[in-house]
Amino acid sequence: MSQPFDTFPSFSRWVDGLDRTAGQRPLDVALRPAPAEVADPLHIHEGTPVVQLVRLRLIDDRPTMAERSTFVESAGRLLFDFDCDSGSIYAYLADQGVDIAVAHHLIDAVAADQTDSELLGVPLGAPLLRERRLARGSGGEEIEYSDDRYRPDMISFTTENSHQAAQPALVRSRRPATEREKSAS
Repeated sequence: MSQPFDTFPSFSRWVDGLDRTAGQRPLDVALRPAPAEVADPLHIHEGTPVVQLVRLRLIDDRPTMAERSTFVESAGRLLFDFDCDSGSIYAYLADQGVDIAVAHHLIDAVAADQTDSELLGVPLGAPLLRERRLARGSGGEEIEYSDDRYRPDMISFTTENSHQAAQPALVRSRRPATEREKSAS
């Protein structure tokens, strides 16, 4: 099954649109101090309270993706009143007034760690597709950083582009432009 990136549907909505059955098994949801690897993309200080969620995502009851999401505290706290086994977190957050409008995706490959191996039923070190996603509101504020690992025998990613593509979406960065980037613009 191929997931396109020309729109930004939730996993549940995307799978339902394929006439398949989306499922999930929540494993952990907790308020924690932000570790450096999530504080940086969320543009918050390390140690700032965040809500972290780990779920196993399923397609037709088959383990497909290990989801590791971190939400800024204001949005994430809403998850404590949500049955994370009932469906789309994004749909629930939208119903609660959280505006998740745009996401930046970085896709690469990673070897399955112990958690991935156990959740996805793959050997330790097996290749997985990793999607790191930074979701923002309409005003550009960071809401969620996610590190999702997919079984490549179940999922692929597609994108379509053209020479006449619209201006690229603004990607916020706090690092100064390199000399090479300055001379290219």
